[in-house]
Amino acid sequence: MIRIPRRRYFRQVSPIVLASLLCIVAALPAKAQTEGSADTSVSQQLEKLAAALRATQQQVERSQKQMQQMQAEIDRLRLLLAAKDALPKSGATTATPTASAAATEPSERSSDKSEDIDILKSASAQQQQSKVESSSRFPVRLTGLVLFNSFVNQGTVDQIDLPSSALLPSSTSSNASTGASLRQTILGLEGTGPVLGGAQTSARVSMDFFGGVTGSATSGPAGTVRLRTAAITAAWTHDSLEANYDTPLISPRSPDSFATVAQPSLAWSGNLWTWAPQFIWTHSFTLQNPDRALSFQLGLLDTQTLNAASNLTQRSIGAGEASGQPSYETRVAYSSGKDQHRFELGIGGLYGRQEYKGDQRVDTWVTTADWMVPLGTRLRIAGELYRGRGLGDLGGGAYRNTVTYNFPNSTATYLRALDAEGGWLQWGYKLSATLDANASIGQDSASGNELRNSVPLSGASPVFFYARNRSSVGNLVFRPWSSIILSPEYRRLQSWPILGSVNTANIYTLTFGYQF
Repeated sequence: MIRIPRRRYFRQVSPIVLASLLCIVAALPAKAQTEGSADTSVSQQLEKLAAALRATQQQVERSQKQMQQMQAEIDRLRLLLAAKDALPKSGATTATPTASAAATEPSERSSDKSEDIDILKSASAQQQQSKVESSSRFPVRLTGLVLFNSFVNQGTVDQIDLPSSALLPSSTSSNASTGASLRQTILGLEGTGPVLGGAQTSARVSMDFFGGVTGSATSGPAGTVRLRTAAITAAWTHDSLEANYDTPLISPRSPDSFATVAQPSLAWSGNLWTWAPQFIWTHSFTLQNPDRALSFQLGLLDTQTLNAASNLTQRSIGAGEASGQPSYETRVAYSSGKDQHRFELGIGGLYGRQEYKGDQRVDTWVTTADWMVPLGTRLRIAGELYRGRGLGDLGGGAYRNTVTYNFPNSTATYLRALDAEGGWLQWGYKLSATLDANASIGQDSASGNELRNSVPLSGASPVFFYARNRSSVGNLVFRPWSSIILSPEYRRLQSWPILGSVNTANIYTLTFGYQF
């Protein structure tokens, strides 16, 4: 903080006034002795006093002008610094004028002045914005993404505004649908808290409107607000602790899409994604090159049983929670580079236990590999692979955790965790500064032999009768401004039932978005 040197002003003015008064007081008796006339002495002393006061007044005025100039310069520098802090990171950086800049050519000086004016305008606009106020007095930022999704579905699907599986075509009703939705709109808050024990604390929460639809006939397309993701974080230099409701740490990335936001792109088609409460510790090692790092993560996950089931008004105990212990997860990752040139490779694993009726317990596990590889300045490749058992809670395994078998020569049954594998791959190409093209494919497969030899289900959702699900996606993302989004997308869904031929659906989506 720069402070105005007010004490220096008083140190300059006070000695002048004091010296003037002492001279006057000392001169009075001397003049009284040398002058014969008292009136003449008094008149001369008054003239000297007036001259001293005029000189003092001039000195005070000069000091005041200097103070005003210094205050104006301090205010200008403060405004420049605040403007630089307020500018977005992606914006152009502007240097503060220095003493060396004063020696540049006139054109360079005029350029610096123009940049200073731009910074001042940006700072003024920033100050005019309405700020979010919190009771804790710490900064809070409001974020949001308003999405209007219009769609045309050719084929029978599980849900029309965000399909993930193709169902058996109907012979009595239409197998095509069209409509629009804003249920994938997102609202979020991000807050930065105090530093506690050397850790920077922060929190975030996001909500959407995909928790269901209203029952009124006049507002059928309207959505119900639901918690999407949330987190409380304490971050040190190399360590962090986070309690969140988010994707499992073993599956940290998803393909790019604005048509599938309420569920990430390729959900149930090779992308393990289901949001659940978890607690994560992360430790990072900086290698010899500052741009290279190695990170190690440990987590405890509370998996929510079968997210594909219908919505419930009350939460019931899940098979994983009935076991009395969480699922244990870990991930090791190597990364190098920054931003568009960032390379990352990660390997993860998860183990959990589930308990069902009849005191039947099954062990679930999964191993994963994920990567993000830049190829030049425009092309990047990202993806994930997994292999495990009992993955229905995580968004894989053909929507199922277990299969049921009959004991030989008996009507008694037993459970076994269902084998599953899958993954996804995305190619992203930057056509220009405002236009990106993405193509991705993903597949989730459960063991067909296990499903066919198991006891058939009855009365369950149609999606539980599938052994494999595949999605192929292509989209363009056009952002003429940072806040405006226009994205057409095509998806082809292919779902293989346990018995029978593949079911297919073609999904055409056009998305308009406004991000703030």
